[in-house]
Amino acid sequence: MTDIKPNNHIAVNRRDFLKISAVAGGILAGGGILRAFLYPEPVVVSDSRLLMGTIINLILVAENEKQGWGAIAAAFAAMEKLTGVFNFREPSSELYQLNQSGKLDQPSPELIDILVKARYFGEISDGAFDITVLPVLQAYRASQPVTYAQLALVDYRKILVQNDRVQFEKAGMRVTLDGIAKGRVVDGGVSALTSTGFKNILVEAGGDLLASGVHPDGGSWKIAIAHPRPTGENKWLASFRAKNQAVATSGDYLNAFTSDFSQNHIVDPRSGLSPVELSSATVIAPSVTEADALSTTMMVLGVQKGLALVERLPGVETLLVTKDLIIYRSPGFPTA
Repeated sequence: MTDIKPNNHIAVNRRDFLKISAVAGGILAGGGILRAFLYPEPVVVSDSRLLMGTIINLILVAENEKQGWGAIAAAFAAMEKLTGVFNFREPSSELYQLNQSGKLDQPSPELIDILVKARYFGEISDGAFDITVLPVLQAYRASQPVTYAQLALVDYRKILVQNDRVQFEKAGMRVTLDGIAKGRVVDGGVSALTSTGFKNILVEAGGDLLASGVHPDGGSWKIAIAHPRPTGENKWLASFRAKNQAVATSGDYLNAFTSDFSQNHIVDPRSGLSPVELSSATVIAPSVTEADALSTTMMVLGVQKGLALVERLPGVETLLVTKDLIIYRSPGFPTA
C-alpha cells in the first residue's frame, strides 16, 4: 500500500513514529461513465500544517473537493484556536499567562476542561502523569541538576481550578500540557469534522491520531508503529487496523539527550529523571486526549504498573516495548 500524499502547505518530515498507510485510488471503482455522471465518486482531500511545533496531517473523504477543503479549513481553525490556549511557549496563550502570574481569571472552558482531565490522569497514575513538571523538565533539558526545590513544586493537586479562576497554590509552579494537549488538539479537529457530517477521516499529529469511519478503499485504517531501534529495513514494530479509535505512541527515541536514549524528553515527575524500563509505549483509547496522556504515563509506570492500570480502563489497550526490545501487550491489543 502507498501513503496518501497530502497537498502540503509545508514540507512534511515522514519520520513520525506512527505512519498512516492509505491508498488514494480505487474508491468505489467501476460503474461506467453514466454512473459516474449520475453518482459522482467521493474524493480524498488531505493537507498538512505545522501547529505547536508538530506536523498535523488530515485526510478525509468528501463528496467533492470544494466541500472537502472547506471542512479542512474549519478543522484547522478549530485546532489553531486550541493551540492558542494550551501552548505555554506562546506569550498570547492562556497557559503562558497562567505560568507567568500563577493565576488566571476567567479561563476558557477549554483550559478548565483539560486541567480537570490532567488531574484525573494524575490521580489514576499516582502522580506518574503530572502537568506541573515543567520546572523540573526545563532543568533536565538544560543538563542542569534537578534540585529538591524544583521537585517540591511538582504537584498537580496544588492547582486550584474553578469556573472563574485557575490558581497555583505554590509560588513558582508552572504547567506544561505537552503530554496531553496534542491529543486534545487532534480531538478538536475531529470534532469539527464530525459535527458537520464527515465520517471517514483521519487526523494525526506527530504520531497521535484518530481514525474515524473507514479508509478510502472501504476498509479500516492501517496503522504501523515504528520500531524504537530501527535497523536497515526493520522500520516497523507492529501494525494493526483501526476504526473509530484513537492511537498515540510515546518513545525515548523521539527526543533523546544521550546516544543511549537513557536521558530523553520523558521525565518521571516524582524523581526528575527519565524512566529506565521502556523504549516506547503505544496506547489505543476512545479519544486522542486519553491516548496521548496514557502513552506518556505508560512510559513512566513501566510494564507491570502500566498493564495493571490499563486493565482498569474501559476501551484502553497498550503495547509496551522495553529497552531490551521485549514486547508486552494488554490482552485486547490487536495483533494484526
